[in-house]
Amino acid sequence: MPKFKEIQIGDSASIERVICLKDIETFSNLTGDKNPLHVDQSFAEKSKFGSRVAHGMLTSSFTSTLIGVTLPGEGSIITNISLDFRKPVFINDSLRTTIEVTKKIDLSKQVHFKIKICNQHSEVVISGGVKAICRE
Repeated sequence: MPKFKEIQIGDSASIERVICLKDIETFSNLTGDKNPLHVDQSFAEKSKFGSRVAHGMLTSSFTSTLIGVTLPGEGSIITNISLDFRKPVFINDSLRTTIEVTKKIDLSKQVHFKIKICNQHSEVVISGGVKAICRE
C-alpha cells in the first residue's frame, strides 16, 4: 500500500469480479432496492434488456474496494464520485474495475482517479472519476 508521497500520476489498480445472482439478491436485500429489473426475471425478460440486470451501484461499488484496500489503501476515503452508466451488467458478467491516478493535491492529501469498468467483452459498462483523501 503506497504512501501519499509515493503515489504517482498514472499509477493504477484493478480488481476482477463475476457478478452472480447471489450478489444481486444480497445487494437488493441490503439496500431495499427491489426494482423488478433486478429481482424479477419474468419482468426483466419483457424489458429492453431481456434479462435481469445488476444494480448500477453494486457494479460501481468495486471502485470503493480499490480505493480503501489497494490504492491509496487503508484509511483512505472517497469524497466525490461521478459515474456514467454506459451498458447494463448481467448475471455472470465478468467485470474488471480499474482506477488510474490523474491528479494529486499535496495540501489536502487528495488523489483524483479516472474509473473504467469493463465486461468480459472489453466493453466499458461504467466510466467516471473519483476523488479520495489519503490516510496520511
